[in-house]
Amino acid sequence: MDVNKGQALDYLSRLGSQPATSFYESGVVATIKAILAESGVDYRVDDYGNIIAKLSGQAGSSDTIPPIAFVAHMDHPGFEAVAVDGDYLVGKAAGGIPAGSFAAGVPLQVILEDGQRLKAVTAGRYGHEADRQVLIQLAEPQTVSLPCSVVFDLMDFQLDGEYIRMRALDDLAGCGSILAALSVLSRQPAPGDVYGVFTRAEEVGLVGARVMGEARTLPENTLVVSLESSRTLPGAEIGNGPVIRVGDAGFTFNADAESALIKARETLQARPEGFKVQRQLMSGGTCEASAFALYGYRTTGIAFPLGNYHNGAPEDKIAAEYIHQDDFFGGIELIAEAALSVSERGDTAFRRRLGDLSEELRSRLV
Repeated sequence: MDVNKGQALDYLSRLGSQPATSFYESGVVATIKAILAESGVDYRVDDYGNIIAKLSGQAGSSDTIPPIAFVAHMDHPGFEAVAVDGDYLVGKAAGGIPAGSFAAGVPLQVILEDGQRLKAVTAGRYGHEADRQVLIQLAEPQTVSLPCSVVFDLMDFQLDGEYIRMRALDDLAGCGSILAALSVLSRQPAPGDVYGVFTRAEEVGLVGARVMGEARTLPENTLVVSLESSRTLPGAEIGNGPVIRVGDAGFTFNADAESALIKARETLQARPEGFKVQRQLMSGGTCEASAFALYGYRTTGIAFPLGNYHNGAPEDKIAAEYIHQDDFFGGIELIAEAALSVSERGDTAFRRRLGDLSEELRSRLV
């Protein structure tokens, strides 16, 4: 499979240059639209700002082969500046930020509507602890139009040996891997329709995915694959390959949808060079597969094992997230191969072995 690694890293770098929190994803939106246009992939935007890209399957296949959709979100945890108190902005947590975020002295960037970034720093917790608010001190005091997005002042993108370090690999790694896979599939069409879906406001309750599920935006027979960067767990470790995610903290996912990934795994592992991949219940959080499952879709997931999840580093420090480059590239291959293998998902080694029940064994039951 021809995955252009340089192109994939370029996509990820371009996405990382656009800081985004829930409801403030316009920079990432513009970048995804530009990359889709470069790849010649058609897309539309729904009433809520979610992007739905589509590659049509081979002629005549749409009635017999279910579509497959790969879903990732465009936002990342941070703060929303919502008020002014004296010389300070008041920031309200947007998503699951680490406890160290509320300490004084955490470097921040206040993102203005035109994309300008203002240096700032936290000045301690504001109000009751349950309010999850913090005081923000601008490096150079000025009037700021509120509300606005506030992110951690961390690297947009950096290659560090075998690792990729970014402020927001969750979930720009998911977005970047889908874009790279769509580029592959635009040159090597899949048998069925393939969707790339980029959602808004996941970090504050899977909002974009939930409104899409409720509206039945995707055809109801679609196999939905959630792409995430998720905290490491035993059996889901950095550098051992992308993870086939069988469930999250809320749901166990669907075996039929997962079979597309299992078939892809078998195909990739049959290569002379092999293929590293893991399979695990990722119970550390809830992903968008659960949002679509709630509305009756068959779902599964792929996860990139993530270090410094949500920017939480040891000793309550705030640091860039990181993943292994091989896991990222392997995820792109797994996405593309799953799209190519979706019509053969019923023919996996496990299904064949389970279905091969000998007459000798049957006879011993009677």
